Amino acid sequence: MRVDLFILNYNGEKYVLPCIDSFLQAMRNSKHDCQLIVIDNSSTDQSVASIKNRYPSVRVMSMPNRVLCSFNDVVLQSKADIVFLLNNDLRATPECIDPMVDIFVTHPDTFLVAPKSYSMDGSFEGGKSTAFISLGGFGTTCHFKGFEEHANRFGYTFATGFGAFDRKKFIELKGYDDLYLPGRLEDSDIALRAWRMGWKCFYQPLSVIHHIGAKSFDERFSKKGTLKLAHRNSFLFFWKNISDKPYWLAHIFFVIPRIFYMLLKGDLGFFTGFLEALGKIKIVWHKRRENKLIKYSLSDRQVLELFRHEN
Repeated sequence: MRVDLFILNYNGEKYVLPCIDSFLQAMRNSKHDCQLIVIDNSSTDQSVASIKNRYPSVRVMSMPNRVLCSFNDVVLQSKADIVFLLNNDLRATPECIDPMVDIFVTHPDTFLVAPKSYSMDGSFEGGKSTAFISLGGFGTTCHFKGFEEHANRFGYTFATGFGAFDRKKFIELKGYDDLYLPGRLEDSDIALRAWRMGWKCFYQPLSVIHHIGAKSFDERFSKKGTLKLAHRNSFLFFWKNISDKPYWLAHIFFVIPRIFYMLLKGDLGFFTGFLEALGKIKIVWHKRRENKLIKYSLSDRQVLELFRHEN
C-alpha cells in the first residue's frame, strides 16, 4: 500500500525534529511505500529552516494556519491509500506503522486506526477511547472504567487525535469541520460521522507512539483558553450532531444547572464557552441541516450505544 505520513507543525522547532527522525526510522522498517511530508502552518520560528537544514529530502508544505483543517487540503492532493495525520509532538516507535496499516487490509470498512499512546514519562495516555452523553453534555475519554484491561486489546475506539486514515473515506466526509477552529473536538466530529456511515474506528495496541501533549496549542492559547475552546466546541458538537430526543431533553434541562455548577467551581470558561457557541448558532444550525441530508446508516444514539458498556 502507498502510505503518506503528514506531520502538522506550528512553531514547533523544539518538537518537530525528533518527531521527524522517529517516523523516518519507522518508515525504514515498513513493508509499505511510505512518504513523509511536513505541513507547516505559517510558523514564525525557525521550524522550516531547521527541517530543511537537517532533512533536505523531507518535503515541507507551507499552509495558512487552519490547525487540523490544514490536513483537508493535503489529503485531497495525496495519491496514497492510507494517510497518517500526526502532530509535531509525537515520537514513533520503530515498528509502529505496519500494524496500523494492516488493519485496513483485514477490515476494509475501516475509517481510522489509533495507536497505543504513552506520555513521555512512560505513563499510559490512551488510544482506545469511548464517547458518552452525561447530564446532557457530550464527552470522550480514554480512561473509562476498566480501561487498563483494554490497553493491550485490539478493538473499537470512538475517535483519535492522531493516527492512520483511509484517504478516500476521509475525503468523502470532507475532512475536519472548520466549525471547531482553532480546535478541539473536530476529531470526535469526523469520527462520529464515520461511525454513522457504517465505517469502523479501531485501536491497535501493537503500534506504540509517545506523545508530549498539546504543547504548541497550549503555548498559543494557554491552558485556560484551551479549556474554554473545549467547552465551546462541546456545545457546537452537540447542536450540530445530536438528534436523539431524550439526549436533547437532558441537554436543555441540565444546561443552566451545569453552568451554575461550573461557575461555583471557578470554571468561568464553561460559561464564556457557552456564550461563544451561541454566537455561532446560525452557522451550526446550517451545518446541522446539511448533516441531516446525509444518508447515514446509524443514528447518533446507535453509535453511542456501541460504547455504553465502557462508560
